[in-house]
Amino acid sequence: MRLALVTDTYPSDVNGVARTLGILVEHAAARGHEVMLVSPKVSEEPAPHATRHLQLPGMPIPIYPELQLARGLGGEGRRMLHDFQPDLVHVATESTVGLSGRRWAVRNEVPLVTSFHTNFPMYLHDYGMGFLEPLLWRYLAWFHRPALLTFCPSCDTLAEIRGQGFHSRLRVWGRGVDTDHFGPHRRNDAVRERMAPGADTILLYVGRLAAEKRVEVVLDAFPAVRAAMGPGTALVFVGDGPAGERLRTRAGDGVHFTGFLHGGELAEAYAAADLFVFASDTETFGNVVLEAIASGVPAVVVDRGGVRESALPGRTGLRVRPNDPEAFARGCIELLSDRAGLAELARGAREEALTRSWPAILDGLLEGYDTALQAARDEVRPGEAQEADGLSTS
Repeated sequence: MRLALVTDTYPSDVNGVARTLGILVEHAAARGHEVMLVSPKVSEEPAPHATRHLQLPGMPIPIYPELQLARGLGGEGRRMLHDFQPDLVHVATESTVGLSGRRWAVRNEVPLVTSFHTNFPMYLHDYGMGFLEPLLWRYLAWFHRPALLTFCPSCDTLAEIRGQGFHSRLRVWGRGVDTDHFGPHRRNDAVRERMAPGADTILLYVGRLAAEKRVEVVLDAFPAVRAAMGPGTALVFVGDGPAGERLRTRAGDGVHFTGFLHGGELAEAYAAADLFVFASDTETFGNVVLEAIASGVPAVVVDRGGVRESALPGRTGLRVRPNDPEAFARGCIELLSDRAGLAELARGAREEALTRSWPAILDGLLEGYDTALQAARDEVRPGEAQEADGLSTS
């Protein structure tokens, strides 16, 4: 297959969508497919594993400077796509690069699939623009309408976008984790001491420090946890973002910040923790929760959104009421107060993560591509074909 992957984010961007797409390109190449990648300029060199890589100039997005607002394909990009002659176009994001890829596929009648990764409409409320949410949902429903299939990361997300007026040709494309890279074998006392000197219990958050991640909920919950569990309890934030300075100003005793960590250092940070804490209720999946449980670290999350797919009560962690620091603190105290139960959850977390292999997940996506191509050849949309047989892609 000759696949054109069009996206507004890609490594070296630091986010779950970029990492997922980087793994996809590597996997597709390993399975013998040719991939033309279209993205903003993310590095000085072409992306490894891509047959061709068109990098488009851009500028940081004001409210999300880790991402770029890049220009569209332009004449050069259209010529490159025409010369590449893709069998299928996968538009992975809905900003300027994705929009130009969507337009090219529709105008040239090349089979198109899309994916929905980020719940930007929910983010708007945290940046004083909640009044734009209905308009953004209408745009997103329009954006994905021509797709033969639209992939999303979790069952919760599928239900959400279906309720927002998306077409019916929806399919879950889950997430995997590298259990060789993330694992309990990374646990190291020296790393624990470096992250939180003198601590005997470490709560860990990994991710962007931003309002939409509800980091304030974690910070507000921590004093009650520390009061209950003792002064040797620490909270470590790994990551950075627009809320970082505010959090550092408000942080009390036992709170530590590492900034962004990558590679082995990040894997060691996960494994050094006793409990993973993640209060975001805007996640379409939450890769960091899966990385934590792969490291043998139980998770406390909120009972909303894609994080529910990895935090399984009684097996890998606990879910609590969203946007409630007191409930979040009670959940943490409940797990930390039962060390035998916490150890059992740690074993269950690792076992669950071992069932989430990237190769199996991505082979499922490639099968979805084949379904879309067959439907294009038959001039029948995948949802219509399967519903006619009494089945459903969603």
